[in-house]
Amino acid sequence: MTSKPVVSSLMIAIVITTFALVGRSTAVAQVDSSGEAKPGGKVVGVWDGTTLASCSASLPQNRCNAQQKVSITVLEGNDGKLGGFYKCSYGTQDCYHLNETGKVVDATITGSLVRMRVMLPDGTSCAFNGRPAENVVNGGYTCTSGGAILERGVWRARRNY
Repeated sequence: MTSKPVVSSLMIAIVITTFALVGRSTAVAQVDSSGEAKPGGKVVGVWDGTTLASCSASLPQNRCNAQQKVSITVLEGNDGKLGGFYKCSYGTQDCYHLNETGKVVDATITGSLVRMRVMLPDGTSCAFNGRPAENVVNGGYTCTSGGAILERGVWRARRNY
């Protein structure tokens, strides 16, 4: 009779492991009702990371190597469009123009490249791009206002949810 509890425990462990693995794969690429992968599934979530401003003669020198902590939350609306929220906090310098919040107004995936556009309260627009793999993205960002590039650099983040 001791073999029944062992078999039952083994079966339960297999079922739990299977559900954990299925949950892990859907976090990377969500699937719609037809079985097709949903592009939003690769970018939807909370991306926490850092930006590091480039040092270039054409960019403000007081921002050279400025580092900020950023969080970009990408959500999928009922209409299938992607949007969300942006937060910035002090790293080695204040956030550009003290913009600590913003709105994700667009997010797309083309092939393996993800692009997100963030609008900041002062009218500045920042484009983040990169190639997500294993819930980590490495890429770049460019912030503009009135057609002028204000800041650009590298962006690294991990999807935490």
